[in-house]
Amino acid sequence: MSPLQIILIALLSVELLSILLYVPHMIWWVEGRRPQERLRAKKQRKFALLIPARDESKAIAPLLDSVKRQTYPADLIDVRVIVKDPDDPTIGMVRETLPDAAIQVVPNQKRKADAMDACMQTILSTGHAPDAYLIVDADCILSSTYVEEMNNAMESGADVVIPRKLIKNWLTEKKEYRTLYANCSAMTYVGVDDMGNKSKSKRGYPLALCGQGMLIGARVIENLGGYPFRSLTEDYELAVECMRRGYKQLYYEYAEIYSEEPLTRHEYNKRRIRWLKGFAQFNKTYGGEVREMTFGHGKPDPGKLHFLYDLFPVYGMLGADGIGFAACLILALIRFFAGVGGIGSALLWSLLPIGIAYLELFVFAAAQLWVSHDFCRMTRREKIRFLFLFPFVSIEYAWIFVLAFTTTVRADDWAPVARMSIDSDEVGTEAVREEREREASA
Repeated sequence: MSPLQIILIALLSVELLSILLYVPHMIWWVEGRRPQERLRAKKQRKFALLIPARDESKAIAPLLDSVKRQTYPADLIDVRVIVKDPDDPTIGMVRETLPDAAIQVVPNQKRKADAMDACMQTILSTGHAPDAYLIVDADCILSSTYVEEMNNAMESGADVVIPRKLIKNWLTEKKEYRTLYANCSAMTYVGVDDMGNKSKSKRGYPLALCGQGMLIGARVIENLGGYPFRSLTEDYELAVECMRRGYKQLYYEYAEIYSEEPLTRHEYNKRRIRWLKGFAQFNKTYGGEVREMTFGHGKPDPGKLHFLYDLFPVYGMLGADGIGFAACLILALIRFFAGVGGIGSALLWSLLPIGIAYLELFVFAAAQLWVSHDFCRMTRREKIRFLFLFPFVSIEYAWIFVLAFTTTVRADDWAPVARMSIDSDEVGTEAVREEREREASA
C-alpha cells in the first residue's frame, strides 16, 4: 500500500467516525426548526433591567426607546443604567427617554462584569431584590414583548434564561451594515441556540450561555453575592456555577432581542480570538472540575458530556481535512527532493480534503439557513453569498486558533468597537413592524 493510499484511508476513516459521532447533534438541527413549547406566566414578576453603558451614547438611543415600548408593566421593570464617567452623554439621554430609570456611576470599572457586579451589589444592599435580573448590552434593541416573554419563561422554573438573538443589522437597508462578516457572525447564534441550546433545554442539559439579553434569577445572584466572574468569557463561569448548584437553564425563543454584529473582518476576528482565548482560560481553570462532575460519580452525565465534547466531532472532521491536506503536500515535497514520480498525483489528491472541508461547512451553512427560515432577514442575494462564502470565513478559525494562543488578550480589555449609526425612530418602527409580521404568521 502506497503512502498516498495510507493518507487517504486514514483521512476517510476519521471523517466517517467523526460524522457518525455528530449524527445525534444533526438530529437537533431538525428539532431546531420546530416551534418551541410556549409558556404562559401565572403571575407578573419584578425585574431589574441592567444596562452596562460605558461610552455607549452613540449606540444606546434605540435600546432606550425599545425599553420604553415594552408591553410589560413599567412599574415592574427597575431600569438601571451603569456608566463610568459622571459626564457621560448617556446620562442625559436616559433622563430624557426613561426619567424613572436609575443611573449608577461606577468609576473604577475595567470590564462589563465590574459594572454588573457593582449594580447588583447596590440592589442587594437595599434588601428589595427583584425576582430576576435582565442583562442587556447598550447596542442591542429589545422586542416589545421581551420582558413579558421572559416572565413567561420563568414559569418553567429556570434560574437562567437566554433569549433568541435577532439581528439589528437586518433592520436597515444600508449595505454597509449588512456585510458578509455581520451575517456570518449573526448566524453563529442560530448554530449555538436554535441548533443546539433548544434541544439541550428540552433534555435539561447545561447550555452554551451568552450574556446578551440573559435572565439570571434572584437566588443565583443572592448566592453569589453579586456577579463575581471576571474572565474573558464570564458566561462559561456562570455555566459552571449552574452545574455546581443544579440551577436550571432554558433557551426560550419567544423572548427576542436584536443584537448588533461586527461589520468588518478585523472586528469579527477580534471577537473570535476573544472567544477562543476565553475558552482556553475556562478550560485551564474549570476543565478539571467539570470533568470531575461529569465522570466522578458513576455513569457519565450526558448533559455535561455534551458541554465538554460537543465540538469534538467537528474538530475531528476539520482536523482530519487539514492534516490530510498537509500530508499530501509533504509527500509531494518528499517525492520532489527524492527525484521520484507521483508528485502531480499527491498534489491533486491534496485537493480532496480541502473539498471535503468546504462541503462540510457548506452543508452547515445550508442547515443554518434552513433552521432560521422564519426569522432570518437576509436578502436572497445575501443568503447565496453567505452559503458559498461561509466556508472560507469559517476556515479562518485555523489561524485564529493560533493567534488566540500566541497573543495576549487581557480580561480587562474592554476596548471600544465600531458602532452602527442608525436613526432610532427608523429602527424602532422596523422592529415593531417585524414583530407584528411574526406574530401574525404565528
